[in-house]
Amino acid sequence: MKKQVNTLWGAAFAEQPGASLIRFTSGRDVAPVPPADQALVPYDLWVNTAHTVMLAKTGIISPADATMLLRGLATLEEEVNAGKFTLDPQAEDVHTAIELWLTRQVGPEVAGKIHTARSRNDQVVTDMRLFLRDQVINLVCNGLMLLETLIELSDTHKSVPIPGFTHHQHAMVTTLGHVFAAMASMISRDLKRLETWYELHNVSPLGNAASFGTSFAIDRTMTAKLLGFDGPDNNSLDAITNRWEPEGDLIYAQSVLMNHCSVLAETLILFSMPEFGFITLADSFCTGSSMMPQKKNPDVAELIRGKTGRVYGNLVGLLTVLKALPLAYNKDMQEDKEGMLDTVYTLQGALQLFAPMVATMKVNRERMRQAVNQDFSNATDIADYLVTKGLPFRQAHEIIGKIVLYCIQNKRYLLDLSLEEYHQFSSLFDQNIFEVLQPEHVVNARNVYGGTASNQVAEAIVRAEDVKKEAALWYDSYTAKNK
Repeated sequence: MKKQVNTLWGAAFAEQPGASLIRFTSGRDVAPVPPADQALVPYDLWVNTAHTVMLAKTGIISPADATMLLRGLATLEEEVNAGKFTLDPQAEDVHTAIELWLTRQVGPEVAGKIHTARSRNDQVVTDMRLFLRDQVINLVCNGLMLLETLIELSDTHKSVPIPGFTHHQHAMVTTLGHVFAAMASMISRDLKRLETWYELHNVSPLGNAASFGTSFAIDRTMTAKLLGFDGPDNNSLDAITNRWEPEGDLIYAQSVLMNHCSVLAETLILFSMPEFGFITLADSFCTGSSMMPQKKNPDVAELIRGKTGRVYGNLVGLLTVLKALPLAYNKDMQEDKEGMLDTVYTLQGALQLFAPMVATMKVNRERMRQAVNQDFSNATDIADYLVTKGLPFRQAHEIIGKIVLYCIQNKRYLLDLSLEEYHQFSSLFDQNIFEVLQPEHVVNARNVYGGTASNQVAEAIVRAEDVKKEAALWYDSYTAKNK
């Protein structure tokens, strides 16, 4: 029995859309993004804890005061985990809200000491760095799932001929496996880009204070270690001035990743059209129409394509807001968080849906074969064939153009012609031309590194597998490190 869905459509659907699809396809007025500072609460607690431990270890505050502060922070963490703590709208930011809570808990004399030897400038940068670090790990995890799916599809379909397109027109024969191998190559670079971000920016800004360090004898190496950083950063002025740089680098990496997802999304949208009929997307990754009961819309793929523009906008917005600022902190920097968090949430939703959407689609091999047999995407191979017979490519190109025109005028395709008809255009043709024109021969003739031949696609799969293994080891290593 078909499950009912809480939508204005769905009677023609065999599968119910999941909660993740509904959330991803809902407007922001229905599924709003949480406030930026709310997302930083657990990280601010972590930073406060590390800072308090360091203050006590260096003798800047007493062990008794540190114990009270740490107990208060632990109590607050329990409330946060239980969903009982929300930011006070009257508080200026997450740092103020937490310090005010501590003041009520342990008194102003003790709570007032937690901000010794630091500023909200280095505090928020550290909070954000920890948040971004977790997002990178999550992105690598989701990217790995997508890469694994693309590798499996490439391997399954490495010998399935399909028209290759340029300018939205049939161009040359390729394979569906080659198409998915191309996507796997893109996602492989995305994973490496994310790993590079981590290696570049996993340094601690805590202790830079307002922009110029502090007169207290703090131990920045200690707090860096407590927070899982590789060490402290090198210059207090640089760290605060360029606090946006890790965010800009990450939004750029996510923009490229979304571009790659958008390319595949558009390809799937086209391939799922009745005019193509190459694939069928599962009902659980599509939506319907409130008016037209027969409609099955590829909304997930369309929104991934559409949301790519918003991710680009977040990158441009960040770069624009922070251009030409003088050294040290300026209030403009407060505008860095919203676009960053919006990008992160967008990527989370897109990647969580993309891998299962691609994995569950149905491939119509017969329709793909029909499309290859009823086009001229093997025309270039005839030109190459004549070149092997000693004819200059430019002359071969002209001859094949005339043959294609002849076919169009007579409503036929290249495999439909007889050898006698080919001889009308050149005496160099022989019986082998019909083998050359077969789709399998066409794709396997391009037996060059990165080419369409089945063995080349298989080698591309091996390369993608190597990236997947390296990324999985990286993920396991940094997940364990940050526990």
